[in-house]
Amino acid sequence: MLYEVLVLSRGGERFTMERDGPLVDGDAFEQDSESYRVITVHTGHGPFDGVIEAELLASSEPSAQA
Repeated sequence: MLYEVLVLSRGGERFTMERDGPLVDGDAFEQDSESYRVITVHTGHGPFDGVIEAELLASSEPSAQA
């Protein structure tokens, strides 16, 4: 399934991702070493099976210290 993701907690950042199965409200997923939680899933448009509104939970990358 191909999703467009809108990350509400990052000022509307968007990315696309492909999954083997569907995601539903409340599911957690990882993308590029960061964890997200699905707030809601909308019906897809164009090539997308769904549009996900998500919030960033955590990053597994160490933070840079100056």
